[in-house]
Amino acid sequence: KGLLGAVVPVDAAGIAKSTIQVVLAPIAIGMSLNKFFPAAVKAILPFAPVVGVVSTCLLVASAVAQVAEPILNAGWGLQIPILLLHLVGGLVGYLLPRATGFGETSSRTMAIETSMKSSAFGFLLAKLHFGEYAARVPSAVSVVWMALTGSILAVIWRYIPVPEDDEDKLS
Repeated sequence: KGLLGAVVPVDAAGIAKSTIQVVLAPIAIGMSLNKFFPAAVKAILPFAPVVGVVSTCLLVASAVAQVAEPILNAGWGLQIPILLLHLVGGLVGYLLPRATGFGETSSRTMAIETSMKSSAFGFLLAKLHFGEYAARVPSAVSVVWMALTGSILAVIWRYIPVPEDDEDKLS
């Protein structure tokens, strides 16, 4: 209340249920399939990147389309801070692991993962559990910057070779 000047009701049980359904259940299902049906997983693995790209495009399009007008009205005052969130997240996600002994490959992976924290999940939670329509807008903008920054990092690093002796040097 001190920062917002108001109390925002939060359905903690609903958010926990959504987290289990959207995050934990797919991970558990994927791990189980990989453990008990490795041949089936290996057969569909070549299609996973295409499915991932198409899914990301659909998530971005859906989130932005639902709040397009407020995004346009907000202008750069909303775009710049959210872009910086993803850029700084990626930078810290790279530099901190490098400084603590992780190799180039691990550090790049952590940078991409950090810069691509799931804004789509934030959008879903805002849509399902916060009555205020405007609560969705920052997450929808973040979905776009998340996809762009993570993808750009991946493309750039694809063309920068990793040293032959790359390994994590954790003590």
